[in-house]
Amino acid sequence: MFGGTKDEDEGLPGPVVLSLVLLGAMFGMAAPADGGWWPAPAALVALAVQAVHCLPWTTRLRGAWTLAAQLLLAPWSGVPGFAAASVLLLVRRPVRWVLFALVVAGAAALAGDGGYRAANGASNALAQGLTVYALTRLFHLYAELHAARDQLAAAQVASERQRAARELHAAIGVPLAAILRLAADGDAAAVAATARRAAARVRATPEPPHPTPAPDGPMPAPVLPILVAVHLGYLAVGVFSLTGLDLNPLQLSFALGALTLVTGLQIHHSLPRPPGIRPPGHQWTWALQCILAIAVLFGPDGPHPQLLAFAAASALVLLPPAAGWPAFGAAVLTAGTVSGTAAVDVVTIALVYYGLTLLTTLVHRVREARRALAELAVARERRRIARDVHDLLGSGLTAIAVTAELALRERNPGHLPRAAALAERTLTELRAIPADHTELDLDRELVSAQALLAAAGIDLRLTGTPDTTPATARPLLAAVLREGITNLLRHSRATHCTLTLHPTGLRLTNNHPHPGPHHPGHGTPNLTTRATPHHATLTTGPHPPNHWTLAVTLPT
Repeated sequence: MFGGTKDEDEGLPGPVVLSLVLLGAMFGMAAPADGGWWPAPAALVALAVQAVHCLPWTTRLRGAWTLAAQLLLAPWSGVPGFAAASVLLLVRRPVRWVLFALVVAGAAALAGDGGYRAANGASNALAQGLTVYALTRLFHLYAELHAARDQLAAAQVASERQRAARELHAAIGVPLAAILRLAADGDAAAVAATARRAAARVRATPEPPHPTPAPDGPMPAPVLPILVAVHLGYLAVGVFSLTGLDLNPLQLSFALGALTLVTGLQIHHSLPRPPGIRPPGHQWTWALQCILAIAVLFGPDGPHPQLLAFAAASALVLLPPAAGWPAFGAAVLTAGTVSGTAAVDVVTIALVYYGLTLLTTLVHRVREARRALAELAVARERRRIARDVHDLLGSGLTAIAVTAELALRERNPGHLPRAAALAERTLTELRAIPADHTELDLDRELVSAQALLAAAGIDLRLTGTPDTTPATARPLLAAVLREGITNLLRHSRATHCTLTLHPTGLRLTNNHPHPGPHHPGHGTPNLTTRATPHHATLTTGPHPPNHWTLAVTLPT
């Protein structure tokens, strides 16, 4: 489901840790509110059903019957928030929000007749339902994005190929169509001039620009509202708890102010941000959160350690793991000195907010990885298209120009059908380049090379046949042969050349070096790129006495 452990290798929690955070938060919700930490049997069953509704690999087990079971368990489990979360996860919009409101209202009715108890029951169900829903949706989104890391890259490559096809048609397809028309009219000069201009345009094409990052969309819309709603739900629960205590107005005002400020600071710490970005002034805001959380331990009417949960959650969110987890443990131990229920509250609330922030960060990280993969794939595709355009189309256009110029020099229009045939072949290759179907055939390239050299009056001495070369390396050897013949016709005044085909490669030598200083273009680097996957070695340069050699050597 998750495709690997790359995130764990980068120091990020993997699916096992995420599952434990989610299950730990739900276990704390299922713990009895009146003391103790082990859930009642009905609550344990509700927890198990909710795990089926939440974990990504239990999809086949969930359905209408598990939702019905969770709704039936709500009156006895003591955790109606599980039923509320299940409705949001399994029922389609917009009905699910109506059913969610009904479940919350039912939780208020089950809590008792008093206004305080009803409001407290509704607040708990609301906060728990939204929390479990948000954790689960982010968990599933992380799993889906992680499993589909390459889909964005594939879509961006397809878009790049469509763009390249349009540009190639305008830049090269139109001149090739004109060449075919001019060849049919017998205008050799126009054929040669058009081919030369198109070839110059191809060979002068600069390195493709660095692609812009592929858009991957913003964070899912419900994340921020749900994050705020969860905080407000816990704030409402705290307000109801404080108003139920026998506090004078001054004490109640201080307690409510501390609770509101600590919750606001927690929202500040938990808002979605890119990975590695901390909220402004987080050292001071966390310190203030800790001071207020500790201060209420010594407040009137006994200690209130629940605020320690917010400070513990912020420690996990803001501090490195080596410091965050010990701070979390210290908060749990401090709350445990008051009561076991307080310790459970600290664990539950801290894991809830840590899970929300962690999953939001992971979704950001996976999206960044998807964008990076897409950017890399597009850049690689642009380089591949540029290489094929140079090697295949540039060589084809040069061959057309050479053939048309021969027709002019020899006053022999019989060469023009050959130029038209070369234009047809180049058009076919033009259409194949964006689709990455451009592997060359060594037999056809050899026949074409023999015809071009013969038409140019260059004697070819051939040793070996394509059958003597490895089949898997023939597309590479065909590309090397095409580039070598093209450069020979463009740069050399050779009268004869030697071509050797053998089991370990190809060697092309002509009897005239490049005239004057030679400034290599993209041809040799492109051939080197093609040779690398075959672990082949490409060599080119002057070869005494007064010869030029191009060779590719395959590993034995």
